[in-house]
Amino acid sequence: MSGTKPGSFRGETGARAVVLRLWRNIGCLGLFNLALLLFIAWLVADGGPVLLPLLLLTLFTVGVLRMVWLLRFTLRIRIKEISEVVPDLVASGARYCLILRPFGSAGHIIVRSGRGRRSLALGGMTVTSTMEQVISKAWSDAFASEAYAVVDPGLALAPGGLVYMRAAHTAWQEPVARLIDAAHSIVLILPPHQEIRTSTWWEVRKIMELERLERLTVVLPPYDVKGSGHAQAKRELCKLLAVVEDPLCLVHLAEGTDPVVNRERVDYYERKLLPAKTLGVHFFKHQGGVFRPRDDGPVLFSFATGVDRRSLILRRKSKVSEFTYRPLLLAAYRSDAEELP
Repeated sequence: MSGTKPGSFRGETGARAVVLRLWRNIGCLGLFNLALLLFIAWLVADGGPVLLPLLLLTLFTVGVLRMVWLLRFTLRIRIKEISEVVPDLVASGARYCLILRPFGSAGHIIVRSGRGRRSLALGGMTVTSTMEQVISKAWSDAFASEAYAVVDPGLALAPGGLVYMRAAHTAWQEPVARLIDAAHSIVLILPPHQEIRTSTWWEVRKIMELERLERLTVVLPPYDVKGSGHAQAKRELCKLLAVVEDPLCLVHLAEGTDPVVNRERVDYYERKLLPAKTLGVHFFKHQGGVFRPRDDGPVLFSFATGVDRRSLILRRKSKVSEFTYRPLLLAAYRSDAEELP
């Protein structure tokens, strides 16, 4: 979670995210198939053949039912008051994952899920997941426990799969600090077409003050979707890396202000260190595994990228899906588990 800059809040009902995801699920081909069905139905009503329309209608209906079945778990939305959750959650010592991202961006990053692609092809539809669901699914697969996210108090529609906690714009910092301090893993989502907000810098500062950097994973939108905002999100990630390597710019940061970012270090990360297809990074506090450290400092992190595999039959490059993000997320979760006493 991150709040908003003063005067920039417009409310987060979740309707935009639902419309965006429906469009990604149905797409142009699905709309074309639906229009074709309506046209054929008109021909049948006008005395045309019946067998072909019935066959097409059956295939389309099977596709719709299959998509509904695959997406059924997303309807289980749990939204609670943050004051009712945080005290018991922190006191219990339970292992949980904390998802951070700005208010107003819940469900805005849509990722191909990879489930049911063949069975839905005839209906022209695609099964998708939100980034929150990708993170929480990987988390539950690793530890069979809950993932939590703090959201705007007005949120009515949200992607299922995790526990949402409502927090007022004037009362989110104290409970979020407690959640950061006790979380097993923290995943920061950099949303599309946004600069890192003041409140996100506050969260980064709090993560570093509480010495939780080794618990942090940052994920970006997929790079192979037009308009996903991946390039800008990657630039924001480079800003975050430049700030993390020089934490003094956060220590004395005044309330409500952003840190002064070293542009040379941002360019270094963007042009020389992070590949163009970077999907996320995970920080470490000790040696082990494959790292990409900065050349003159202590920051250690691993990064994940897409894999350019080609289909043996269609000779097409593989697309970014939830399974492309899973290696980074699972490695981060399990790495954290190995560091626990």
